[in-house]
Amino acid sequence: MHATQRKNYIMQMLQECNSLDVITLSQRLDTSKVTIRKDLDELAEKGLVIRTHGGVVLAEKQNLVRLISNTIKEHTKEKKAICKHALRYVESGKNIIIDSGSTTVHLASLVAKKNITVITNSILVIQELAAAESVELLIIGGLLRRPSLAAIGSPARAYLSQVHVDALFLGASGFSLEQGITCTNLIEADTKQAMIASASKVYLLADSSKFGTASLAKVCDWSDIDMLITDDGLSEGSRLALEDQGIRVEIARS
Repeated sequence: MHATQRKNYIMQMLQECNSLDVITLSQRLDTSKVTIRKDLDELAEKGLVIRTHGGVVLAEKQNLVRLISNTIKEHTKEKKAICKHALRYVESGKNIIIDSGSTTVHLASLVAKKNITVITNSILVIQELAAAESVELLIIGGLLRRPSLAAIGSPARAYLSQVHVDALFLGASGFSLEQGITCTNLIEADTKQAMIASASKVYLLADSSKFGTASLAKVCDWSDIDMLITDDGLSEGSRLALEDQGIRVEIARS
């Protein structure tokens, strides 16, 4: 079995059990542990898996991954309203992070004429602000995760450890009372956690269709979020339930 076949087999196994160890893979594939470790390292470099002591875990459920080119077309009116509402918390002269995502990208065009510093890992945000002369644009490097067009991983975390911003505008795949804030990729979740640690204030921008859903990777608990900005599709009961847990919720009227 050549390298491509081995790696495809490993990914298929991980879709079923989420984690594997080198010894098991070596036995099942009748291949040396050195070769298996090399295969796992190459998969990790692509952001498909996360290396653990003696093995590997799945970074994301591939059958659940959706491309930002598709999600950006959904609930567009609501997402734009959320970002227009969030604009009131973007002050001139301040430093902000705009996270990747199909909602947060709409904030970029709204801040383009402000005298601010924007740090981002989003290719779409970079494209939006590349010609905005009043914006000091700082780009987070790292592994490109193509479904979200975002730079993630250890280089991104290392960069974020060196900066501090006044506000983070965070995106998410899902949010719920019980599970907090989640996304679909463990490495991307780790990058978002580094963003949160770098910010004085954290604003979660998420449309109401994401409420009550939990994706694979935990980003943070509600205690790490200063405000949720969502749209008026969130029911009154859901809003009250969130506020009863001490979560500050603001509704953007679309």
